[in-house]
Order: sequence, then structure tokens, then C-alpha cells
Amino acid sequence: MALETAFAPAERAEQETIRRQHEKLAALPLVREFLDAVPNMAMVLNAQRQIVFGNRAFAGFLGFKRGAEPPAMETANDFNAVILGRRPGEAVGCIRSHLTAGGCGTTPFCRTCGAVIAILNSQKLHTLDVQECRMVCGQAGAGEASLDLRVWARPITVDGEVFTVFSVVDISDEKRRKALERIFFHDVINTAGCIKGLSDLMLQTEMSEAEIKEMSGMISESSEQLLEEINAQRALCAAESGDLRPEAHKIESLELLAQIIRQIHSHSVAQGKHIVVAADAARFAFVSDPVLLRRVLVNLVKNALEAAGPGEAVTLGAQMEGPAVSFTVHNAAVMPPEVQLQIFARSFSTKGNGRGLGTYSIKLISEKYLHGQVSFVSNTNEGTRFSARYPHILPPPGAGN
Repeated sequence: MALETAFAPAERAEQETIRRQHEKLAALPLVREFLDAVPNMAMVLNAQRQIVFGNRAFAGFLGFKRGAEPPAMETANDFNAVILGRRPGEAVGCIRSHLTAGGCGTTPFCRTCGAVIAILNSQKLHTLDVQECRMVCGQAGAGEASLDLRVWARPITVDGEVFTVFSVVDISDEKRRKALERIFFHDVINTAGCIKGLSDLMLQTEMSEAEIKEMSGMISESSEQLLEEINAQRALCAAESGDLRPEAHKIESLELLAQIIRQIHSHSVAQGKHIVVAADAARFAFVSDPVLLRRVLVNLVKNALEAAGPGEAVTLGAQMEGPAVSFTVHNAAVMPPEVQLQIFARSFSTKGNGRGLGTYSIKLISEKYLHGQVSFVSNTNEGTRFSARYPHILPPPGAGN
């Protein structure tokens, strides 16, 4: 019975066929030498997208140590023996690759995967295809690593049999750096421009004492926002490098929501919209890092406001859930399916190229530093609701999630 798939074909070649294909490639003159000379990760795939050959750079990426001329299939510890028959996502540990019986390429998430798209395009059009791929590897919720990859897929024919040469470059640092720079300069320039505009207005306009006081308050508020943006970028850089150190303090739930509303109400994304606290929001005290938690919730609220239409409301909630506390951010808009599939990927954004660290930073800070979890639902019945759940008392540094 054929395996079900949500995207690419699920069928696989028999292990004996894979062994034969591997030996055919290994017997070609200088194939191993040429592939090992390439600094990028490279592998050869069969028609079922299964690996039949991998180079030294790919072995190094997976943590294998290979000699100059390793035996092809002699021991179970040999690199090629371990990866043969797997698909690329399965070999590198993509967290989606085990969600279906068909494996890599067959889940709904795979519809937006650049790696699968490149391979399928190359096979269908029999030409080179280049894509970018966002992938999360490791175990869901623990030890995850976000990768941004650039992938090339090119077909080759060996003795009448068609294979795909699939090569990969890790561009995570490049994408992260560009995104950080664009976000930082975009937000800082906007806020600095607001401060300059208010200052110029004070210099050029005759004002009463009351008007001067009001304008000074607006400048102070904008300055505080500028410092917040600078500190947010510094915190995100520290979070990614592992240098962030949470500081636990007592927090009161409704006061936290009030602080967030005060911080955002004058922001451009809030103009013409409403931010309200849910009627059933609970008042309770808990212990966490207020700066990091506020950063998470502010990002969630900003995203909700950007999705909300004129006159619409974003609703904030707070509840005690046994030994945990949870905060929710709701708006009436519904995210398209392709957005939902990639929402926490590091470089994904609905705002265009170079954005895309908002929801990623929410997940990173919540799970790695606040020992929490972030989830969402988005459908026509409920709109979009993000939920952030945390322990009632933040565990000390070094404690597991």
C-alpha cells in the first residue's frame, strides 16, 4: 500500500537498490575525490530523494570523522552506511521529518521547504534549481537549532540512471546578521526621527507651559522606546550566543499587562486600534525575568496589531494553570496556511526580506531562557491567539526545561 503524502512522493527504493546505486557511483573514477574536494556539503540522491553518496563536508557537518579512503559498506559505523537510504531532512535531523510515515518531503510543512522544492524542480525540469531553505533540527522543544540554508539541485545521468547532485551551504550567520541589521536600523531610525521631529517642533513653535510639558513627555516616551529597541537587539544577540542571563523577580500579572499597553499605545502600529485586557484576566504574582518576558509579550502584541484592521481590538489575557502561568494575545485576523507553517522560523517574515526575527526571538527567549512554551491557533472560528506558558517560579540557571 502506498504511503500517504502531503507534498512529495513517499515511495522509497529497496535497500539492495540503494547499495547497488552507491557502489555504481563509488566505482566511477575520482568521484569521491572530486566531491570531497568541494568545501560545501554535497550528496547524491536517487529518484526517490534518498542519499546514495555523501562527501567529506557533509560527514563533518553530521559529526563523522572520515579517513581519506574509508570502506564503502564494511561497518555500521561507516558514514555512508549510516546515511544511505535516508533523505536529506532525515539525515540532518529536521524535526518535521518524522511526523509522517513517508518521512522527509511528505509533511504539510514540506510544501514550503526550499530543499524539497529544489530537488523536485530539478527532477521535473532536468535542470539546475537553487532555493533557500529554513530548517529546525534537533528535538522539538529541547536542543533545537535553526538553520538557514542555500541549496543547489542538479541532475546527472550515470549509465542511463538519473541522480541528483544536491549541495548545501549554511547561510545562517549571513541571514541572521542581515536581519538584525535591518531590524535594528529600521526601528532605531524611526524612533530617532520621531524624537528629532518633536524637538524641532519645540524649537520652531511658540508653546504654552502646558504644551511644552506635554511635548517633553512625548520626547521622554520616544527616548525610552529608543533605548528599549537598542536593548532588545542586544538581548537577542546575547540570547543567540548563549550569553543571556535571566534575572528572576516577582511580577504581578495585571500590572505587567498594563505596562505593555502603556509602552505600545503610542507606537505607530497601535494607531486607530485598541489594546484591551480580557475581562477574565486573572491577577496573580509569579517569579520570572520581567525584562525578557515583557520583550516576548511586546513582540506578540506588535505582531497582533500589525495584523489587526482599523478599529479592531487586540486582547491580552492572563491565567494561572496549576504550577504554570499563561499569557495570551488575540486578534481577529487569520494567518494564511503558508505563514502558519513557518511562523517560528528564524528568517521567515510576512514583512519582506530582512525582517523575520520577531516570532523567532519569542520562541528562543521563551524556551531557552524562561523555561516556557509558545503556541498558537489561527482559524476562522477563533481568529489568531498566541499563548505563552511559563513556570510559576523561574528555575535557576542551568536547570532543564
